Amino acid sequence: MHRIIPMKVKLIEKAAEIVGDNQLLVNIVSKRVHQLNHGSDPYVPTTPEMQSGDIALLEIIEGKITWHEMTPEEIAASRAEQETEKDPFKDLADEASRAPQGANEATVTVTPNFD
Repeated sequence: MHRIIPMKVKLIEKAAEIVGDNQLLVNIVSKRVHQLNHGSDPYVPTTPEMQSGDIALLEIIEGKITWHEMTPEEIAASRAEQETEKDPFKDLADEASRAPQGANEATVTVTPNFD
């Protein structure tokens, strides 16, 4: 069984105050963890015991990343752009990941903040 140490709880609480919406926080952290796990460099000093989620939370707290919720128009434009790129496996992936009709969608972009 995993144990959440108090430091992680404090990181979550501080990041939640900054973001203001728990679901959005989950989406931002998830997106940033994906980036970190696929080779993106952290924007904060790290220690060997820090996991990607800890790094993402600390980046939010220190203002090192920003996020933007895409509007429905931006989502449609992004999908239209993706449609022009032919991928033989796209139809299969779309079918497998298609949400039930009427489901809410939220798309978040996460970018570095160099201010």
